[in-house]
Amino acid sequence: MSELILQQIVNGIVLGSIYTLVALGLTLIYGILEVVNFAHGEFYMFGAFVAFLGVSRLGMPYLPAIAAAAAVSAVFGFLVECLLIRPLIRRKAPPINSVLVTVSLSTFLIGSFGYLFGADLRQIPSPYMKKVIHVAGTFLTLQRLLVLVVAVLLIALLASIVKYTSLGKQMRATAQNIEAARVVGIPIDRVFSITFMIGAALAGIAGGLVGAMFVVEPTMGLQIVVKAFVVVIVGGIGSIEGSIIAGFGLALIETLAGALLPAEFIDIVGFSVMIVVLLTKPTGFFGVKAVRSA
Repeated sequence: MSELILQQIVNGIVLGSIYTLVALGLTLIYGILEVVNFAHGEFYMFGAFVAFLGVSRLGMPYLPAIAAAAAVSAVFGFLVECLLIRPLIRRKAPPINSVLVTVSLSTFLIGSFGYLFGADLRQIPSPYMKKVIHVAGTFLTLQRLLVLVVAVLLIALLASIVKYTSLGKQMRATAQNIEAARVVGIPIDRVFSITFMIGAALAGIAGGLVGAMFVVEPTMGLQIVVKAFVVVIVGGIGSIEGSIIAGFGLALIETLAGALLPAEFIDIVGFSVMIVVLLTKPTGFFGVKAVRSA
């Protein structure tokens, strides 16, 4: 029994890495642009397809294909921000407008990829899937270890950028007060674009990593984005620290519940946690962000 629990904890940490990567993009975009991006799951799907095509069609090694997924997803995020989000922000459109635009984008991307690639289930070939590590009675493929290592490195890199770099200071200033940031000369449009690019790249990397463990298909982003929203809400909207803690915490709760409860109850556990948090602490555990001056 102890080995089963330990195995579930290991699985939960790996799953938490994915939740956190996707949720960090969501919380960055909302924290700085105040846009709830319902198409974020499709950035995840987009990155998975880029990695799949890179490995299967172009013959790229797996790791360079992940890098390509990050780069192409970032460019795609830049285009989405410039063409769809920035005009809404400049016109000071109501928040519901961005919700409708991103929901429409999500539907468009799912339909387009379904038309182009069909509904067949694919898997990204990875040389790390067949290699298994045995540690303290647990089993871990090199692919899952790669997921964890990449996630930790990216989380540390993002935290360092936000905390220590000039770009990070500009991002924090914009999140606190956009008009004050504009007055002191911060290039707001540039900050918005880079933020969207970072969020899209993180989701694209997560998609490329997961696509080697599970399957790649046009609707794969729908479930992960729901879990990412739960993570963001529980951790506190706009809080990077909250997303990290809630991402790993939610995944551990789900995997441990999976060892004790039928599979049908796993999703219920996660949403139950979110409901309890919203009832007791509406801003989430680390959500202290007030309404920003516009």
